[in-house]
This record gives sequence, C-alpha cells and structure tokens, in this order.
Amino acid sequence: MMVFRVFQGEAGAEGPVGKTGPVGSQGPPGKPGAEGLRGIPGPVVSLEDAKYLILSPKGTTGPPGLPGMKGDSGSKGEKGHPGLIGLIGPPGEPGEKGDRGLPGPQGAGGGKGEPVRFLSFYRNSYLSEHFGLLVKLCCQLISFHPVCRQGIGGAHGPLGPPGPPGLPPLPIQQPGKKSRRQAETQGDEALTDYGMEGMDDVFGSLNNLKQDIERMKFPMGTQDNPARTCNDLHLSQPDFPDGEYWIDPNQGCIGDAIKVFCNFTAGGETCIYPDKKSTGVRISNWPKESPGSWFSEFKRGKILSYVDGGDNSINAVQMTFLKLLSSSARQNFTYICHQSVAWYDSKADNYDRALRFLGSNDEEMSYDNNPFIKSLMDGCSMKQGYSRTVLEINTPRIDQLPIIDVMLNDFGESNQRFGFEVGSVCFLG
Repeated sequence: MMVFRVFQGEAGAEGPVGKTGPVGSQGPPGKPGAEGLRGIPGPVVSLEDAKYLILSPKGTTGPPGLPGMKGDSGSKGEKGHPGLIGLIGPPGEPGEKGDRGLPGPQGAGGGKGEPVRFLSFYRNSYLSEHFGLLVKLCCQLISFHPVCRQGIGGAHGPLGPPGPPGLPPLPIQQPGKKSRRQAETQGDEALTDYGMEGMDDVFGSLNNLKQDIERMKFPMGTQDNPARTCNDLHLSQPDFPDGEYWIDPNQGCIGDAIKVFCNFTAGGETCIYPDKKSTGVRISNWPKESPGSWFSEFKRGKILSYVDGGDNSINAVQMTFLKLLSSSARQNFTYICHQSVAWYDSKADNYDRALRFLGSNDEEMSYDNNPFIKSLMDGCSMKQGYSRTVLEINTPRIDQLPIIDVMLNDFGESNQRFGFEVGSVCFLG
C-alpha cells in the first residue's frame, strides 16, 4: 500500500476585482461641520456704478444703524460783539416809608366840630390814613366822577378849647360869599349824596388797575396773559421749559398776540418760523435756471416769508416791536450739495462763488461785506460727492434778519446739484 503525503502549496496571485455591487441604502446624517472662514471683500464700486445706484429707484428702507460715537467738543467761539444799549427800564418800586417828622407848633383852637356825615368806615380806619393818595390816583383814572371834580373834605378834628369873645356881628353880609363852615357843610352834604355806590366804582377801578399791573409784572405766556418777549417771560418765570408760548411785543390789545418758540436754554430767545413754502427745496440740478440768480427769480422760487407757531402771518407792527426789544438775532441756512460750492471753494482757494443773502432791510450779505456770517460746517467746499454746508448769521444789526432771499452761484454743469433748508430766526434781548 502506497502512502502519498500532500504538501500545501504557496498562495496564488490576487484575483481580478469583482463587479461593483448594487448601491446601498442612505446612511444617517453626519454631524455639522466647523464654521467656515470669512469670505474676501467684494469688488469696489466705480464712480459710474455709484451714479447709477444713486439715480436708481429707491429701495426699501433698511433697519436703523447703530448710533455713532460722541464727537469731540468744539473749540470755544470768539468773543461776541458788544450789544446795543438796552431800553429804559420800568420805574422802580416805591422806597420805604420815611421816619416820622418832628411835631409842629401847636395850632390855634378850632371851632366846634360837626358830626361826620361821610362814610362810616372812613373814621378811625387804615383807609383814612391813605385816602387822599387813593383818591388822587383814582382821579387820574376816572376824572369824570363827581368826587374828582368837587374834591373831598378832610375829617373834622377834635373839639378845641373855647376861643376869646368874638366881635359884634356886622349888620350886612356881602351876597354870594359863604362862611368856611357853610362851605364845609355843603361839601359834606355833597359827599353824603355821592354815597357808597360811587366809591364802589372808585375801588373797582383801583382793583382792576392792580390786577393789570400784576399781570404785566408776572406774565404767564398764555394767550390771555402774554409776555412782551421770551426773555421777559424767562425773567419772571425762570423755571418754565423750552416750548411754545404767547407774546405781545407792542403791549397793546392781546388780540394780536403771537405764538412763538421760546428757547430758554439759549437765554430766552424768541423764535419764529419760515412758512411751509419757505422751509427749503429738495436737491435738483435746476436745468432751466442760471447761476447768479436770486431764488425768487427761479420758476419755482419765491420771497421767503415767516409765520408764528400757529402758521399765522406776523403783522409788521409786532415784528418791529420785537426787533426794538432785541439786542441780537441769529438764523441758520443749510446748503445741500453735489459737486457744488456754498461758501469757500477749496480748489480755487477763494469765496467767489459764495452764497449771497438778502436781509429784511433789503441789504445784501455775503463773505465780502458781512463779518457776522460764519460756517458751522462746510462740507461742500471740497466739491466731492454729496455733502452739506451750514451757515449761521448771528448779528447785532437786528434789521438784517430774517433773510428773505438767497442768490445761488455754483450750479449748471451736468454733475452739479443743490437744495437748501431755511432755519427759524431767533431774537435775543
């Protein structure tokens, strides 16, 4: 019997790759990946694209941006010009009562007194001490009363000592003459006839006068109790906040009182507003207008006019008195520009194209003739894109304000546009 021994051979070569099996079912979602890096900034928009974006239809308003950081404090302004001499103030209050004088020499004895027939309250009262002064004041107010025409006799004094024996009476008296006693008796009778009813009128007039004086000394800024100016109201009511109040500069009938804005924070300024058609114009290229023209000459222009807080026109009398009661006036004018100069031209280094203003006294005002015009900001001087310039006219020459017209000098090219806003005019004094 033959026995065969089987030995295991070496591993064969790797076979070919089998066919791709069928697609398996989708596995579960994987975990979120890590946050990616920030993308690179987008391309810079060209000037032409910017113009296209500016002139494109306006999109929806985006959410409000975060508030900006607080700006640095401005530099201290220059010392102002000395103000005009103020008006004469009202009379001062009466001084204190003086010391009692020395007693005079004793007078001669008087005749027998008569019973006092005048008003019962007149005797032994405080009124008796000041009655003459009250009647004198009354007579200035109501000179038509009988008391003022006839006069009032004084109160009778106490009974004097007996006099010496008199002379025998004369046989004949001159007709038409009355003795002193007869005159006093007749005066008392006249006063008795006048009576309490007439005195009610006297004291009613005095009371009304007192109330009028109190209202003038302490105005409330209301329509029925207006102040002369906001400065007067601030002096009498220092705790009142800024806001709209009534004033009556000519101090006449309160029917022509005007409603104004009182800026007590600035020391008591009286401010009036331009009317709705004078507040300003929207930015435009103004293709049909010529540089160097007054705004009132534009097709859409007009003379600037002003109103009170109730949009009512202010009559010339009230405006004149308001100016007479003021020592300075100020007004702001804002110029909105695109490639247009308002005041200083930094490229040309001059003021040749500066705005010109026409004051309410028909006087032209600009850089070359008025030192009271200053730029609070002048973004239009560089002529680079959209910006604005704010000019302030702060003048002691009250008759120059408010401005009633403005001359525009730098526009007309295809890329130039402008608009403006007219501020309120405020009087201080």
